[in-house]
Amino acid sequence: MEYEAAYCVPFFWLCLFGPQDVRLAPGEEGVFDVARDYAYLACPRDEGLARLKTRSAMMRRALGEERHALYQEWEARIAREHYSHVLVRTQELDMMDEEGRLQHDMLAALADLDAACASGTLAITEALANLAGMPYPAEPQRYNGFVLVGSAASAEGWPPAMPEPAPRLEVNGADVVVEARPWWKFW
Repeated sequence: MEYEAAYCVPFFWLCLFGPQDVRLAPGEEGVFDVARDYAYLACPRDEGLARLKTRSAMMRRALGEERHALYQEWEARIAREHYSHVLVRTQELDMMDEEGRLQHDMLAALADLDAACASGTLAITEALANLAGMPYPAEPQRYNGFVLVGSAASAEGWPPAMPEPAPRLEVNGADVVVEARPWWKFW
């Protein structure tokens, strides 16, 4: 199966890969008539699926039940695919920066994801947040499905919209839920 990353590589897509899955492909001549190699991600589907399963418990703790259900749906979608490999094309994304930068960022982010899996606690590093298109510091339990899984199979209306948890503030060492108000109530 093949996906194309335009401005980021969605977080759940990254969970399919490890640093060894970062590859280089020869590029075509671009705007300045200079061909340059670009980084992309590829792995056997069964290996990617095994990574998703291995990371599932860590993801449950980091995402919460509702968003982890979306992660499990993603895992089930990958399991149902009949293709033997997963490919994420990133040529457009690679061209947005200097040559070699995306490869460096992918290696760092995927190494961080492997380290988080080994420790059992998801720590979304700056490299991982940047590649996945999340603000830093990232709060994955607050993001909508699109931020986590991209627009994979969007013709089916998937991923579904996810309600955002109520904002919380820390006041005198205690978490306080901030009451939601309509946009027009500014007082």
